[in-house]
Amino acid sequence: MAVRNAEKEEKRKLQIVIAAYEVIANKGYNSFTIEDIANAAGLSKGGVLHYFKSKEDILIYLLEQIYMRIEENIKRRAEKYRTPERKMKALIISYIATAKRNPAFYTVMVDFWAQIPVNERIKTINSKIYERMSSEIKRIIDMGIDEGVFKSVNSTDAAYAIIAMVMNTAIQWTFNQDLYNIDHVARACMGMVLDYLKK
Repeated sequence: MAVRNAEKEEKRKLQIVIAAYEVIANKGYNSFTIEDIANAAGLSKGGVLHYFKSKEDILIYLLEQIYMRIEENIKRRAEKYRTPERKMKALIISYIATAKRNPAFYTVMVDFWAQIPVNERIKTINSKIYERMSSEIKRIIDMGIDEGVFKSVNSTDAAYAIIAMVMNTAIQWTFNQDLYNIDHVARACMGMVLDYLKK
């Protein structure tokens, strides 16, 4: 019985988070209410507040879920391949694929980032998640260095530079899909990264 209740709670939380995601993507971080989320989820305001104490709690949970999906996509793609070069290509593609499949992901993330200067909780969680994502890139770079495929570079700095370039590519395209062909730019990113890393 306890397991079924826990499953029901998680299902209801997911229902609320999906509604919050849609509401924020359409209205923006500062322009929505708990009532908006409740309406989108088909619940009462009290039903939402039963699972989350505040608007901020919903947003924090949503932020974690967004990053978790990106991180899972990165790991799943990277694990398919053996060589560091193929893993790095897969990782870059995963960021671009996230933008193409669900452009609202990055729109919502940018809304969250705008809260970092005024919300210590969001800043802390964002920093932890960003570190986890960067560490996956660093791990692939270190693997390539150990195998003698990549040059001996500062893998921490390189990981931050790569994530900045690729995420910005995805974000800019999300805001204006007529700006450039994202597949061409993704290939250019791959070329630049591998030119920098490969011996």
